[in-house]
Amino acid sequence: MAEVLRAPKGLDGVAVADTKIAISDESGTLIYRGYSIKDLFERSTFEESTYLILYGRLPNKNELAEFESKLKRYSLVPSNVWDLVRTLPHESHQMDVLRTAVSGLGATEGGISSEEQELSIIAQMPALVANCYRINKGMELAEPDASLSLPANYLYMLTGKKPTTFEAWCFERMLILYLEHDLNASAFTVRVVGSTLADIYSACTAGLAALKGPLHGGANEAAMQMLLKVGTASNAKAYVQATIAKGEKIMGFGHRVYKTVDPRSQLTKKLLRDLLEKRGKGMELYKLCEAVESAAWEQKKLPANVDFYAAPLFMTLGIPIETFTPIFASSRTVGWVAHYNEQISDNRIYRPDAIYIGEKGLRYIPIDRR
Repeated sequence: MAEVLRAPKGLDGVAVADTKIAISDESGTLIYRGYSIKDLFERSTFEESTYLILYGRLPNKNELAEFESKLKRYSLVPSNVWDLVRTLPHESHQMDVLRTAVSGLGATEGGISSEEQELSIIAQMPALVANCYRINKGMELAEPDASLSLPANYLYMLTGKKPTTFEAWCFERMLILYLEHDLNASAFTVRVVGSTLADIYSACTAGLAALKGPLHGGANEAAMQMLLKVGTASNAKAYVQATIAKGEKIMGFGHRVYKTVDPRSQLTKKLLRDLLEKRGKGMELYKLCEAVESAAWEQKKLPANVDFYAAPLFMTLGIPIETFTPIFASSRTVGWVAHYNEQISDNRIYRPDAIYIGEKGLRYIPIDRR
């Protein structure tokens, strides 16, 4: 038998694939296809960054216009998917509902080309996130507004109010930040499923299941619940101290890659401050966030990650807390599609070994003698 190499828990420090999609490192760097996240955050659009992630380069004007047209063309969700969502219990977690809906898409749209399937999942995610929530709450489906950009229309469907230009821009920044983050847990899950040559719907359904957990995408929802529990900046230090003493996690803090600073959290922090200042109110929320961030660093050297400031930003925009993680998922679907295609372009099925530490040589005892 060939020698088996034991990998550390969580595959920490183990490279299992080559990628040209994105890279992050401990210094606080995040790059999409060669471009810094700061540049894309400040200057790009969601559709342009999506094109970059999918096709490996920035589009020219004609390519971008055609791509935006395709996304609009594929954005209509089949009615039987809504019928499926309506059968689910109203108390279902929104990530469970979204996962079921995407799985339903796979059963509905299997006859179209692989490129159409991929663009369909990406384009339909905004309506799926918004309307899965609305159906779950007994509300009517939100009708899209064709005059709005994809991010502005997405925010409109989530809140029921047409956003200001700046609100839509803020929301779009978050979609760009969530697009991709190299080989995280959900991207790895998508690649594992893709390595079996399963379809993109199966891979993205698995990605959604991985993203749901509070150690991954579910952190933004948990971070908001934590902030609401802390309440005011004056309570932050004691809360963080008590949480650490109990051995519990401070939600929205710490990261496998970023040890001192998450570049996305710093961009999001400024975005939250700018939004609150523009509104002329709500700075107590910003002070609360800063106080928790300061206490977490002082007491345990934990940096805030992107989810910590994303949560209050989403709440400030009027977005329901239950949809925070689905919004993350809707954007990260772009990265999943890119990883899926990269995996199958040079594929070998993932099949690691496990070291058996159980018993051997046990004799079977008939049930009437046990």
